[in-house]
Amino acid sequence: MTSTIDLLRQGRNDEIWTKHCGFLELKLDEFMEIQERLLLEQIGFLSRSEIGKKLIGEIQPACVAEFRRRVPLTTYLDYEPYLKEKKSDSLPVEPYAWARTSGRSGEYSAKWAPYSKRMYDSLGEVAVGAMLMASCTRKGEVNLHPENVILLGTAPPPYTSGLITHSVADQLEVTFVPSLEAGEKMDFGERIAEGFKLAMGTGLDFFYGLSSILAKTGQRFESGSGNIKFSPTMLRPSVIFRLLGGFLKAKLNKRNVLPKDIWKLKGIMSGGTDTDIYRERIKRYWGKEPLEGYACTEGGNMAMQAWNFKGMTFFPDCNFLEFIPYEDHIKNKQDPGYQPPTVLLNELQPGIYELVFTNLLGGVFTRYRVGDLFEVLSLRDEELNIDIPQVRFYSRADDIIDLGGFTKLTERSIWQVIEASKIDYVEWTARKEQVGGEPILHLYIELGESDGTSSDQLKPLIHAALQQANSDFTDLEHMLGSDHLQVTRLANNSFARYMEDRQRAGSDLGHVKPPHMQPSDEVMERLLQAG
Repeated sequence: MTSTIDLLRQGRNDEIWTKHCGFLELKLDEFMEIQERLLLEQIGFLSRSEIGKKLIGEIQPACVAEFRRRVPLTTYLDYEPYLKEKKSDSLPVEPYAWARTSGRSGEYSAKWAPYSKRMYDSLGEVAVGAMLMASCTRKGEVNLHPENVILLGTAPPPYTSGLITHSVADQLEVTFVPSLEAGEKMDFGERIAEGFKLAMGTGLDFFYGLSSILAKTGQRFESGSGNIKFSPTMLRPSVIFRLLGGFLKAKLNKRNVLPKDIWKLKGIMSGGTDTDIYRERIKRYWGKEPLEGYACTEGGNMAMQAWNFKGMTFFPDCNFLEFIPYEDHIKNKQDPGYQPPTVLLNELQPGIYELVFTNLLGGVFTRYRVGDLFEVLSLRDEELNIDIPQVRFYSRADDIIDLGGFTKLTERSIWQVIEASKIDYVEWTARKEQVGGEPILHLYIELGESDGTSSDQLKPLIHAALQQANSDFTDLEHMLGSDHLQVTRLANNSFARYMEDRQRAGSDLGHVKPPHMQPSDEVMERLLQAG
């Protein structure tokens, strides 16, 4: 197959579009045919491996229905004995690369995922498709150039975002600022700062990374705190011309310089749960709307928006997709022994589902519950005539609080922070909220009657313990430069009165006590009133 860079040099734009974005033109039955064909191939890979035989048994399933009937749903603990030591000889296909993400305290220190060469190449193919979508205004429009400049805003390998960056570099001769070699030796903040500094001279065409970085950079420009600091290295015609043009645009609009005055981005590709929070600010600061995608370490790239920046569309050839209906997801949370059924993509209806996937192309994760919930917005995109269900990321199934894509806080980690603060407390609950458009951790806590901690002392104690326990939270505040913690002291007996009220209302025992993580607005209103 001709490489994308060769197609680009030869001006074969129609073929570039078909290669990277042609999945949007599939009919639903064509999408399902691809899913079935690649799943049967994947079953063949699995049946010849040690871990595959453990998952699917000695007798190879002959069809999709038999595969779904016989193979149980899995979680990372089913793979951890094989993957923690990177036992390649137990896997369906020899790994080309390994990706990792953080694990869960008390279970495993890290999650490792093997990528076959086909899976690795798919990372870049999808990312190039995202560049096309983020920069076009209509079907078939190709705004790529071999000399495009991309700000290096991703983590280095073995993190999945780093593998995506390297796979893109293999497919397109783009320029990263800073370079991959130099940037991956820097810490995150240094890498971003150096990238923007270099982009003064090179220009900037694409950004791939966290939405919070673009929003915070734009905010600093708007407030004047992001004023350009001149250095001898900037005394070059290209830099001076760029800056003078930016200052002139800002002056004509009677405002401070914004990033869109300095750089004219072709496209922004972003992920994470906060993309929608920052969407309008990014558009105002940078002149482009961020294109949202969904990826995870175990599954790679899985879905992205089209050029209308609305619902996301799943890819047909990266993972075989199944979905647990929300009511069955909840029933399984309440009764771990309950085996929830799944539906396929062509059986979806508008509503909320838990995602289940099986790696294709030689991966290992099979009927895997990654722990994410999606909302099906519609069964097709009428505006763009996309005949595939449109979805958006809804929530982590286990209520992890994700702040700005930098740090993920679990029930256990928050509880450990409260314990480390040495305060005498009765109960607590925590939510991700927004203050001034910024995501924060809001901790509501009831102290013991004998505790002498004042309301003014409470937040600094929690904040210090949180910074000590969670370096990612510290990095978040250093990078974004704002307060992402709020602590509210609840009145004495708030939790006891809440539970008494719920018991009198006839609630069952499982719903009497407020959850520690992500209580609903209704629960919080009742809890605050109970105090």
